[in-house]
Order: sequence, then structure tokens, then C-alpha cells
Amino acid sequence: MFFVTAWIGPSLVYVPYYPPREPTVEEFIWFYINRTNVLLFVATITSATLFTAGFWRKELMYKLSILLFTVSMGLLFITFLKSLFVYPWAR
Repeated sequence: MFFVTAWIGPSLVYVPYYPPREPTVEEFIWFYINRTNVLLFVATITSATLFTAGFWRKELMYKLSILLFTVSMGLLFITFLKSLFVYPWAR
């Protein structure tokens, strides 16, 4: 539970800068990667639950769950790499 909170919490926070300025393209990209990752994580849990409940075609739901999990973990890895090499106070 701590890991999920520590992962979702920072990705939902937008810290405004003072003085106000336009976000850069890089900031837009990271913003949408974080949002996409959270949505894929929720979709993974939903499709895995539907697979367990036997909803629709079990084989299709299983493949969808595996695909969403793989993409979600890939984006999470990219997010962790960013946090290792980019410092927010270095801008």
C-alpha cells in the first residue's frame, strides 16, 4: 500500500512555479506520462478482475491484463529513471 501511495501521490501533484511561467514541452510530456501510467494501472486492475470473474472471453481478458501490466510497468520504470537523473531544484 505504501508503494502505491508513494507512486500515485507525486504523479497527481502539480506544483506551480513562482513567478508563473509557461510549462516546457518536457514538463508536458512527463505530466501526461504520469497520468497515462495511473490510468493504465487502474485499467490493469479492472481487466484482471474481469478475467477472474469470468467476464467476456477469459483468454482475451488475460492477454489484455498482461499487455496493460507490461506497458504500465514500462512507463513506471521510465518515470523512476527520470527521478534518478533529473533534480527538480536544478532548473
